[in-house]
Amino acid sequence: MNTPSEPDELYLAQTENRHLKDTIAALRQELERLRIENDENLQKAASAANDETGQIKATVIALRDEMKKMEIENEEAVQTSVATANDNITQLRATINALRGELEHEKITYEEKIQELNQATRDEVSQLQQTIGILRGRLEERNAG
Repeated sequence: MNTPSEPDELYLAQTENRHLKDTIAALRQELERLRIENDENLQKAASAANDETGQIKATVIALRDEMKKMEIENEEAVQTSVATANDNITQLRATINALRGELEHEKITYEEKIQELNQATRDEVSQLQQTIGILRGRLEERNAG
């Protein structure tokens, strides 16, 4: 039977020990490299998140400003519309008042003309009655005489 001698076993153990130490050192280096890489990735991610947060904040501020601007423009448009409507109402009221005055004047003129026509008719009837009376009187004189 071939049994390994002690020096061979020692040599194998030392070789295995050296390989294990080398493996441990390599794993430690790889672990350290991964930690550094992980830290760098975290920093990049944090930086990207901060950048994105800044961009989002800037967008929110810009949108708020735009919304305020639109609100102001809307309020101005409403005020302009109200002012225009009030001007139109004032003009329409003035027109209504002018038309009422004109209508009242026309009504008075119409009533005066009716009164004048009635007076002229009464005068004409009176004149005609006088003429009838005169003509009757002449007719009676002729028939009597």
